Amino acid sequence: MLVKELTACLCSSGSDSVRIRSSRAAVVCLVLLCVLLLTAVIVLCVIFPQERQQLISKNENLTNEREQIILKNTNLTNEREQIILKNTNLTNEREQLRSELLICGNISLVYENKKLTAELVAFTVGWIFYQSSFYYMSNETKNWTERRRYCTEKGADLIIINNREEYDFVQNMSAAAVVYIGLTDSDVEGSWKWVYGSTLTSGSWASGQPNGDNKVDEDCAVTVAVPRPAFLNLVGWHDVACNRAFQWICEKRISQFILP
Repeated sequence: MLVKELTACLCSSGSDSVRIRSSRAAVVCLVLLCVLLLTAVIVLCVIFPQERQQLISKNENLTNEREQIILKNTNLTNEREQIILKNTNLTNEREQLRSELLICGNISLVYENKKLTAELVAFTVGWIFYQSSFYYMSNETKNWTERRRYCTEKGADLIIINNREEYDFVQNMSAAAVVYIGLTDSDVEGSWKWVYGSTLTSGSWASGQPNGDNKVDEDCAVTVAVPRPAFLNLVGWHDVACNRAFQWICEKRISQFILP
C-alpha cells in the first residue's frame, strides 16, 4: 500500500515538472513570436510609408508627364491644323493668281491680236506680203534720208535683200523704176551695211559697181530692174549720191508686228 502511494506520488511529481517545462517553452515561444510580430509591424510601419510616398511621387511624375505629353500633342495638333489651313489658303491664293494671270494673259492676247489685226488691216492697202515680210513701193521720189524717214514712220525700214529669191521679187516689183534699197556705206567708205547694221557679205551689184564717183560721194544704193541709159544699161545694184531722188521700197518683217 505504502509502495503504491509512493510510486503514485513520484509519478505525479514527474508529470507536473514536465507540464511546467512545457508551459515555459510555450510562453517563451509566444514571447518570441510577439517580438517577431512587433518587429515586423515596426519595420512595415517604417518602410511602407516610404514606399507609399515613392509610389505617390512616381504616380504624380507620370501624371505630370502624361499631361505634358497631352499638351504637346494638343499643340502639335493645333500647329498641324494651322499648317493645313495655311496650305489651303496658299493653294487658294495660287489658284486665284493663276486665274488672274490667265485672265490677264487672255486680255493681253486679245489686245495684241486686235493691235496686230489693226496693223495688218492698215497694211492691206498698198502693201504686198512675201517671205514673211510686207513690202510697200512708193509712187513718188525722194532722197535717201526722206524715204527712210517715210518707212520708219510706217514702222518699217528700207528693204533688205537677203537672198536671190527676194532679189528677183524686188526686181519684178520695181519693174521699170529705179528704187532705193536699205544699203549704204556712209559710215565707212567701201564698207556697205544694211540699215539694220549688218555688213553686206555678197550682193547683186551691176557690172563695175560700186564705182564710187570721184566727184560726188555715192554712199547709197539703188536697184535697176531694166536696162537704162543713165545706168549704162546695166541691171542690178548701183551706188548713187544719197541726195538724188528715186522711188523706194519699205519692208516690215512679220516679226515686227509681234516684237516691234
